[in-house]
Amino acid sequence: MARKYLLIFIAIAIVALAIVGYKTLYPESRNILKEEAAHQITALSLFEHFSEEKGAQFIDQAIITTGRVTEIDQQSIFLDHKVQINLLDTPHSAIQIEDYLTIKGRCIGYDDLLEIVKIDQATITN
Repeated sequence: MARKYLLIFIAIAIVALAIVGYKTLYPESRNILKEEAAHQITALSLFEHFSEEKGAQFIDQAIITTGRVTEIDQQSIFLDHKVQINLLDTPHSAIQIEDYLTIKGRCIGYDDLLEIVKIDQATITN
């Protein structure tokens, strides 16, 4: 009888460890839309922070940024020639050059070669 309980306990422990291991290896992805924005800043101010090497506080943070659309390509839009935005779900045909947009997304850093700030997982909030 004790052997039966021991086997049941071992089976439950193995299942629990498997679940914990799976959750550790494959965590749920972040949902930037549901996160509270850590910063609200204009596109030009965001660029200035990074060009002055003070932008580390924005990396991997959900931020809200505003600016004028200056370029549209197949995969992204650019605000004020300085911030590249990769949108999640808005078709680029709905956006026009010179539109003034407010965007919420995740700041992924600064590209030194192109001298632009990059934001992904973005949605238009206005």
